[in-house]
Amino acid sequence: MTSNPSEVAATRPASPATIPAAYATGYRKAAKLEPALAAAYIRHTTVGDPLADAVASDLRSFSPGQVHSLLAGVLQNPRELPPDTPESLRRFIAEALEVPDWFDEEIAMIASRAFLRNSDIVLAALVGGSIVEGFATLISKSFRIRGRVTQSGVRRLKQNGLQLVEQYLPGGMSPLGDGWKLTLRVRLVHARSRMLIGSSDEWSHERHGLPISAATVLLAGSAFSGRLMQHVATLGGDFTREEREAYVHVWRYTGLLIGIPREILFRDEESAVRAFEIGHVCEPPADEDAIIMANSIINSAPLVIGVSEVEARRKLAGYAYQISRELIGDELADTFLFPKAKRRAVPVLRVRNRVSRLVGRVVPRWRRTKDLDRFRALVDFVNLGRLDHSYGLPTALYDEESSDW
Repeated sequence: MTSNPSEVAATRPASPATIPAAYATGYRKAAKLEPALAAAYIRHTTVGDPLADAVASDLRSFSPGQVHSLLAGVLQNPRELPPDTPESLRRFIAEALEVPDWFDEEIAMIASRAFLRNSDIVLAALVGGSIVEGFATLISKSFRIRGRVTQSGVRRLKQNGLQLVEQYLPGGMSPLGDGWKLTLRVRLVHARSRMLIGSSDEWSHERHGLPISAATVLLAGSAFSGRLMQHVATLGGDFTREEREAYVHVWRYTGLLIGIPREILFRDEESAVRAFEIGHVCEPPADEDAIIMANSIINSAPLVIGVSEVEARRKLAGYAYQISRELIGDELADTFLFPKAKRRAVPVLRVRNRVSRLVGRVVPRWRRTKDLDRFRALVDFVNLGRLDHSYGLPTALYDEESSDW
C-alpha cells in the first residue's frame, strides 16, 4: 500500500522477543494484514520520547510553581531562555521551533474554516467516537491508574476540546501560537505521566511495554485525525475532500510536535486511517480499564455542556451512548457494556445536520444565527476556568494526590 505511515525501517520484522506479551496475539493478526506497518507499531510500543522524557526528568527538582513559571516563560519567549533553563529543555524547544518544510499555513487555513463551520459535529465525533475508541487500547490502563478521567472527566474532555480548538484557530500551530504551546505542554505531561506510571507496581513493562509509548501517541493522533474525519462524515459534516486532507495535514504537524517519531508519522487521511486500523488490531482486547474509561467519558459529556440536573443528565447520557454505539460499532460497544437502543439515532442526526447546512446556504440570516450559536457552544465546551493556562505537570502517580496541573 502506498500510503503507509511508515516507510523507514518498516521492512524489519519485529522480533518476538521484543513484543510485549499483551500485544503478541494482536501483532500476529496485524502482521497478516500489513506486516511492515504492524512491525513498526510493535517496535514503538517500547519507545518513549527521549527529548520530552529528559525534560520531565530534569524538572523533577523544580517545585510545581517553578515548573509553571519556567514553562510559561520558555513557551512565551523561546528565543530568550532564563539562565536556569535545563539543557534538555533548551534542546526540546530548539527542535519545536523548526517547522518542517511540508507544513503549509495556507492548507492550515482551509482546515480552520472547515473546522469552525463544523465544530459542533467535530466535537460530537470526538467525544462519541474517537476518544471512546482510543480507550479500547492500553492507554486506558494509564488513565485508570492515574485516575485522571474517573476523577476529572469533565476537565479531561474540555482539555481535549481546547487542544482541538487551538490547533484549528488561524495561526494556532505556528511557533508561539496557542495550539503550538498547548501541544508541547501536553507532550511534557505525557512524559511526566510515563515516568510516574512506569514506576508503578500496577504497570508491567514485560507485558505492556512503555506507558504512553510512541505507538500509543501514534494511535491517538490517527484517531483524532483520519478516523475522526470518518466519524464527522457519518454525522453529516460537510468537509470537502480537500478540507479533510487539510484537517489531517494540521494533525500531522501536531503529531510531530506531540512526539510521534517521524518514521511512523502518517502523511494523509488514508495513511492516518490505516495506522488507526492496524494499531487497533495490534492492541490487546479491551478490558476492565477500557470499560471504566469509556463509560466515564460518556457520562461526563452532559456535564461538559452544562447539564447537571439528574434526570436531564441521565437522558442526555443515554442519547450519547446511542450515538457512540452507532459510531464505534456494536462489537466494541458491547465490550464496553454500553446499553442497547431500540432505534438508530445517527441517520436522523445526519439528515438534520445536512438539512441545517442546506438551509444556511439559502437563508443567510439562519446561517448567521446558527454560526453564532455554534461558536458560543464551542466557547462553553472548552472553558476551563481559572486553570486554563496552567503549565504545571503532574507531581504524583495518583491524580488526587498531585498538585494542580
